[in-house]
Amino acid sequence: MSQQVARLRGVGALSQRYAEATRRTKVIVCLVVVGLILAVVLAVSLIRLWQVAGHLSTARAALVRAEDDVRAGNIQKGRGDVVAAETEILAATNILHGSRELNLAGPIPVVHQNLQAVKRSVALALQMSDSGRRLLETAQPLAGPDGRVNVSLTNGTVPLDTVVKLQQQLQELTFALPGRGDVPSNTLLLGKVSSLQRKVYTEAARRREQFASAARALSLLGEMGGANGPRHYLIAVANAAEMRGTGGMILSYGVLSSDSGAFKLDHFGSIDEIALPAPADVNPAPSYVARFSAFSPTLNWRNANMGADYLDVAPVMASMYQKATGNPVDGVIQIDSMGLSALLRGVGPVTVPDLGVVNADNAVALTLNEAYTRFPDRPVRQEYLGQIANAAFDKLLSGNYPGLRELASALAGAANHRNVIFWSSKPNGERPASYLNADGRLPDTGDFAALTLENLTGNKLDYYVDTGLRMQGSRPRGQLGHLRVAIDIRNAAPQNGRPPYIFGPFQPGLQAGEYDGLVNLYVPVGTSVAGSAGLDDPGSLALGADGDRTVVSFRTVLQAGQARTFTLDLQLPPRPPGTYRFDLTPAPRVRPTAVAVDISAGDRRIRYTGSLVAPIELP
Repeated sequence: MSQQVARLRGVGALSQRYAEATRRTKVIVCLVVVGLILAVVLAVSLIRLWQVAGHLSTARAALVRAEDDVRAGNIQKGRGDVVAAETEILAATNILHGSRELNLAGPIPVVHQNLQAVKRSVALALQMSDSGRRLLETAQPLAGPDGRVNVSLTNGTVPLDTVVKLQQQLQELTFALPGRGDVPSNTLLLGKVSSLQRKVYTEAARRREQFASAARALSLLGEMGGANGPRHYLIAVANAAEMRGTGGMILSYGVLSSDSGAFKLDHFGSIDEIALPAPADVNPAPSYVARFSAFSPTLNWRNANMGADYLDVAPVMASMYQKATGNPVDGVIQIDSMGLSALLRGVGPVTVPDLGVVNADNAVALTLNEAYTRFPDRPVRQEYLGQIANAAFDKLLSGNYPGLRELASALAGAANHRNVIFWSSKPNGERPASYLNADGRLPDTGDFAALTLENLTGNKLDYYVDTGLRMQGSRPRGQLGHLRVAIDIRNAAPQNGRPPYIFGPFQPGLQAGEYDGLVNLYVPVGTSVAGSAGLDDPGSLALGADGDRTVVSFRTVLQAGQARTFTLDLQLPPRPPGTYRFDLTPAPRVRPTAVAVDISAGDRRIRYTGSLVAPIELP
């Protein structure tokens, strides 16, 4: 009996082991089958992802071609490339959403990250192609006979409706597209997918910057053109042969009006036509008004712009104009000879009585020097710069210009050099002017320097005066800084120069070619002077406040042919936290200031040598 039980137990154990082995075999077979299925799904998924990437790469190339086509003036071909890009993106989208393999493999790690990256890239490419197509449709009315998209100006009128619509569309796209810091993580991404995502997002960020810049320019044009109501602007013509803080002395003026895209020049004349009976009330008055109170900057137009920050100066000039005429203005445009040269580069030459043909190449020398040597005995001083400005603006507003691209480019360069400065009392004008670096502001944070030299002699010698600014020192983190500043001034005027209108003298005791100048060095607030050398009169050295900055000032006199160097030892407040940077702001002189910088910033040195013609950020 016991033997039978044992045999039965053995048979049961054997059956159990067989059953377990069968189950294990089935599990293994299932796992193998599942593994094979997953392998096939993964392989097919990778193939699908590669196909999508291929379509997307082709679409990106088509979008780049479309941009090149528009720049070359072939809008029709550009549209074709946008359509080709959309076709490729549609093919990629169909694969992404129509592939069963991708749907099955989607939750799997690694595949999931790559699939999401590809989907994001496809969606972004579709957004770019759609925006490109809509922009081309909006810009179609701006296409000229040659196919180029350009804002036109015909008899002083711009197509304002299209400009405003295009600006709004560009602004929307600027907010919608990602920036350079918005590229998603590339963790677990395959090489091709990672590269594609980076390229698509980089392309989107580049277009975002382009759209933002174009939107700001169109916003400024729309505001100036009267898109938000009638506008009136004071044109202050600055003679850079007699320098003040924001540029040349204001000796001529004009009034530019606009409404619904139509510009007109109301008047042009000598600044003496609007002489003030009493000082203008400026509230609040900027600090430079008190600092230069001896020169009556709110009464005397010739001293109105002795401050160096145009955001302070322009409202003063607007108040002075309203005091003199009873008419308010919505903004002030300051332009000098170099700015007029840029304007003439866009509109072409003008003919001025006595002077003849004036063009972009001869405007500076002619207006600041040569015109006065031609007529040395003329009894009445004429401000030829104002006559040329009048002729240039009149030609701009009476001509037919199918495209303003060349003019806009020339004026943008002049604005960067501070030869054209724009201030608007309206936020819709002030904001884009600031973004476009056209508002003439001075820095008020971080480390910076700006040098102005103002002519107090009454002659036109700045045409001959060279300036230099050399700075050497240290800026350790969290500690006081030290700078030794050498200011070089050279009066290159010839001995006994003529005519007197250029060389003087206009004051008793002065000689022909003698230069009496006021030196102003703008530096970070809290800077103090530890020492000085080379000054004519150390007692003339003054340290004052100018908004959120400090200004070091002194006077000097140089005879014709004389060169001087003045040294200032400055102590700067503790260096602000973060990455160190040093900004240099130019004065729009005929002969740009030569600068040399050598500052130790702890772990590195900040060095620069060159001409200061545009704002410089170091490093």
